[in-house]
Amino acid sequence: MVKVSSQFMFCNASQIYQFLIEDNITKSEGKITFDFLNISIDINQKSAIGDLFQEWFAQWLKSKNIEFRMKSNTQEFPDFLLDLESDRQNLLEIKTFNYSASPAFDIANFEAYCRSLKTNAYRLDADYLIFGYDLIDAKFYIREIWLKKIWEITGKSTRYPINCQIKQDTIYNIRPILWYSERAKIKPFNNKKEFLNSIYQTLISYPKTQENNQDWLKIVTENYYFYTKQRL
Repeated sequence: MVKVSSQFMFCNASQIYQFLIEDNITKSEGKITFDFLNISIDINQKSAIGDLFQEWFAQWLKSKNIEFRMKSNTQEFPDFLLDLESDRQNLLEIKTFNYSASPAFDIANFEAYCRSLKTNAYRLDADYLIFGYDLIDAKFYIREIWLKKIWEITGKSTRYPINCQIKQDTIYNIRPILWYSERAKIKPFNNKKEFLNSIYQTLISYPKTQENNQDWLKIVTENYYFYTKQRL
């Protein structure tokens, strides 16, 4: 677990979003450089931007004296824990995507996420800080930034009640819809209850998961109340 000094200040996701806006993140230009054996090149490939940007973001938080923790295994949820004392509140995920294309990042592995909600339903309230970028002639730009909940970036698909990455009839990852487009035909879910119902309907209609998940929604609802004392 990586943890910054307690002398840093606590900020929630909304405050961090405002700091980024105040720093004119959508009006700035940068570049990504790789320097090795006295050879320095500017990177114009998008494949590694997500990981690189997350490392930059951690340094940016430190520059603002904002406290946070990160899991030792960077593949674990969440990317950042903003509360030094809690593993259940102020959870922050960072997502990036090529702004010139539709968002196609992985929100979470479908089956793993469904399993996790049965015992850690507080994950529903995690914040997603999303950056739409452009990389043009080795120049890096953030075109737009959003702070969303998971149900605000997900929606239905033509095949299942929730949009997912599907390969050879196998569901892999929950994927976003075009949440920021007013012209998009598919709109985001209205609330977390609608999001959960769509996941449940997907679980019981997907052949691989339908047999053992008839009580999934009840279990998640009870677990969410256990941690938050709020009814869904």
